[in-house]
Amino acid sequence: MAETDEIDRLDKSIKRFLEVYKILSPEAKAAFEAELSSAIKNNDEKAKKLYQALLKAAKEGMDSKAALEEMEKTRREA
Repeated sequence: MAETDEIDRLDKSIKRFLEVYKILSPEAKAAFEAELSSAIKNNDEKAKKLYQALLKAAKEGMDSKAALEEMEKTRREA
């Protein structure tokens, strides 16, 4: 049950991220990407790759399920 709650929260967070990214102007997207890059630079490589996978999903217009699959694929490869 707790795992299901965590997955639901993660799905909601991913959906929100994708929704917000989609409405940003090109300039705002560039600023956001620069800020994200700066924010994650001190994270471990695994976390960086997960954030990069999420950003890739947003750039490619994926839905939350596809984004989660992209992140899972990245996690398995790491």
